[in-house]
Amino acid sequence: MQLKKMLCIMLAFGLLIFSAACSNKSAPQDSQKKSPVMPGGRLVFASSYEPNTLNPLLSDLVSAKEVASLVFSGLVRMNDKGEWFADLATEVPSLQNGGVSADGRTVTYRLRQNVLWHDGVPFTADDVVFTWQVIMNPRNNIVTREGYDQILSVEAVDKYTVVMKFRQQYPPYLTLFSAILPKHLLQSADFAKTAFHRAPVGTGPFIFKQWRIGEDITLDANHNYHLGKPVLDSILYRIIPDLNVLLTQLKAGQIDIVGGLDLAYLEQIKAMDGVRSFFSPTLVWEHLDLNMDSPLLRDVQVRTAIALGLDRQAIINAALKGTASVAATDQAAFSWGCNPALQPAARNLTAARETLTQAGWKLGTDNVFVKDGRKLAISLMTTNGNKTREIAAQAVAQQLKELGIEVSLRFIDSKQLFSTVLPGRRFDAAMYAWQLGQDPDNRGLWHSRSIPAPHNQYLGKNYSGWRNPEVDNLTDQAFQTMDVMARQQMYYRVQELMLQDWPAIPLYFRTELGVTKHSIVNYQPTVNGGALWNSWQIGFAAP
Repeated sequence: MQLKKMLCIMLAFGLLIFSAACSNKSAPQDSQKKSPVMPGGRLVFASSYEPNTLNPLLSDLVSAKEVASLVFSGLVRMNDKGEWFADLATEVPSLQNGGVSADGRTVTYRLRQNVLWHDGVPFTADDVVFTWQVIMNPRNNIVTREGYDQILSVEAVDKYTVVMKFRQQYPPYLTLFSAILPKHLLQSADFAKTAFHRAPVGTGPFIFKQWRIGEDITLDANHNYHLGKPVLDSILYRIIPDLNVLLTQLKAGQIDIVGGLDLAYLEQIKAMDGVRSFFSPTLVWEHLDLNMDSPLLRDVQVRTAIALGLDRQAIINAALKGTASVAATDQAAFSWGCNPALQPAARNLTAARETLTQAGWKLGTDNVFVKDGRKLAISLMTTNGNKTREIAAQAVAQQLKELGIEVSLRFIDSKQLFSTVLPGRRFDAAMYAWQLGQDPDNRGLWHSRSIPAPHNQYLGKNYSGWRNPEVDNLTDQAFQTMDVMARQQMYYRVQELMLQDWPAIPLYFRTELGVTKHSIVNYQPTVNGGALWNSWQIGFAAP
């Protein structure tokens, strides 16, 4: 996984990004059965956080991307099924339809005609070329240039055809150009100072109208939207930092939708009339890293016994009120990179003890395994100040104690964990979370060259120290293959090897708590396209 897209995070943090399969769908309507909806109305969407900008190229804040997704369009986007569909493009380019060249280095996008910017100016291929130029201009404070810097050129062959030439094959090419900027408004502007960032003009389903700082952002329906006229008349993106105030307004019926709520409010929300709670999946997975160079953990039979000794659902029930999903591997169940044949290892204390016995361990009088006069005792390090994670870590320690493994818990500052302990590999077992990127590429996690060491300035993320030549070959080959199905099989095999070697033990994928009024229909939040990916289809139930 690319380093910039794979971030160490605290359990309290959540950013929703998804990894999904390619599809040639031209529109998202096929992906869902829409409910009867009443045309018109204003929807109030509440957020605890205010955007710092409305230009999606300049911010990683969820709030900024939520609002920007209403205003801007990309070349392609994802639906709630994890399928790519054409947005400003007429189809999703692939090897099969000729949109990707045989050598994988040229990608051609054929664009929709008659698409208008919100100010009435026609959208053309020149806007795509301009967007790439803005991103690659070193004077512009773009949040990331990853992937874009692999492009040699972007050329407008004609008004509605764009040809991109890459330096080498770049399999996650569809993740690029998720928002296109208007050349006619920005080509002569001072990009650092332009008012456009706070009053944008796009081609998306809603038109920016007003931003009242600290209060709300108003957006009106774009009746000329190329994927269909929005059902709603407008959306009010209300900013309410105080959660108590937010919940009061929700209870009073002043809010239609709110997402990203803390689980601590679940019971309070369940007691409200007229609303329903839901849990959206995320690509944030909690896991145990096992240091494969630790004297006790270098034996695969010990690591296997640890995996067999854990009841992950019980951990979820204790720490997360049963709201997370058990993780089988490092890929979420709804990712095209996830091997569906693999199931989470069930707790089996008998098999775990037999595995340790086969490795020469014997259960001592104190119910702790011992070998050559040494107890099977390890330390488990994790972050402090996070009650949920502390409960989960305590549950892990207790379950392993029941198996016959002594675990000493160490709660340390997150900065220390991620800056020194993990890169220096100064641990037996470590519990923390990764947030996955938009592509299942996991070289940064599992390739042997990603083991942090002086030669790579300790920047690698293979903290377990997994050294497997087949994994090295598969992860390298997968990132040089444009055929999605071929890549999928490679990632499937990596997961099989993971569950054989156990460099890490996946625990669970987190979910996010959200609430809507009963009257809201066609709202389908997803980690791939965000909470409002299909905003033009959302509305109020018909009477």
